Amino acid sequence: MGIYDKRRSISRRELGSTLRKHHGKIPRTGGKKYFQRERDKMTKEVFSQKYGSQIDKHEYKRAVRDLESGKRAAKSSEEKTKIDEKVRYLKDLGGRDV
Repeated sequence: MGIYDKRRSISRRELGSTLRKHHGKIPRTGGKKYFQRERDKMTKEVFSQKYGSQIDKHEYKRAVRDLESGKRAAKSSEEKTKIDEKVRYLKDLGGRDV
């Protein structure tokens, strides 16, 4: 169950708390996971101040889309793999419609 399945928006503080408490497993990587420090960094990196204090479903989708466009611009395959893992993780966390 994702964070946007039953709600329209979530506060930035609650999103950070949710990411911090999440198990961190990355889908389709064979058990790879993000540690708490990496998830905190991802929150600050992906959901910058341009999204405001409340992050709704559309802004969440836009942030994931921005990551995907960064994947296309990445030079090396390692960078593309890291970005792809972030996208899969955030889509899994966001819920069905993200």
